[in-house]
Amino acid sequence: MELNEKDIKKIAEEAIKQLGQTATPQAVEKVVTATIDRLQKSKSEAPVEEWRSVKSARRKTTGERIIITAFGKNRVGILAKMTEVLAKNNCDILDLTQKLMQEFFTIMLLVDISSASAAFDAIKHDLLEAGEALDLKVIVQHEEIFNAMHRI
Repeated sequence: MELNEKDIKKIAEEAIKQLGQTATPQAVEKVVTATIDRLQKSKSEAPVEEWRSVKSARRKTTGERIIITAFGKNRVGILAKMTEVLAKNNCDILDLTQKLMQEFFTIMLLVDISSASAAFDAIKHDLLEAGEALDLKVIVQHEEIFNAMHRI
């Protein structure tokens, strides 16, 4: 079974509706991921295997990519600390944009984690911890979830 963009959009919309005012990017991602996992497990083994092979083939061409967004008051070392975490985990930065607006700093990174030395959750934890130390709001999402959420 392969979920298409429309399916993921429906799941994300339902998650936002269910979460109401508590809908944050992290909460929506958690609900969407759990729903997709539940859907995959509820289908027969053959469609799940088919979905895994499609997902695996797609990953080989695009890699497993994540989007990292961070913002807060500007201070020395923000870019250095965020990229240090990624380098420590053998992550490849594919694209990066940053903006300084008066005393506020924003950064967005597109990162390939297909060759990472740690799992997504560990990388996310390290990035959130680094952001907390720098008094930043950090959001880390899989690219597919990010794209689905921003097409709603």
